[in-house]
Amino acid sequence: MKVDFESIDELFRIQDIEGLISGGAPDDEYEPEVERIFTALEALPREQATMPALVGLFEGVWKQMFGATDEKIASRRPHFEEIAEKVIQYFG
Repeated sequence: MKVDFESIDELFRIQDIEGLISGGAPDDEYEPEVERIFTALEALPREQATMPALVGLFEGVWKQMFGATDEKIASRRPHFEEIAEKVIQYFG
C-alpha cells in the first residue's frame, strides 16, 4: 500500500488516542508507534487494506507499545476505526 509517513503521523497526532499531546507531550509522541504502523502499511497489499485489517494492525501495535489490555484496546477502537477509514479513503 502506498502511504506517506507524514500523513499517517498526522492522523495519529490529531486523534491523540492516549491524550498525551493534549496533556503537554511533544507532537512526536506517537512517532515510534507510527513508524511501526507505516512500515506494516507499506508492506500490506492494497487489496488487503480493509477496515478490519487496519484496525487489527493498529491495535496490535498499541498492545505491543503501550502494553494495553484488551479492555483498553476496545475503548480505543473508535479512534482506530476513524484513522483506518481515513487511510482507506486517502490511500486505498
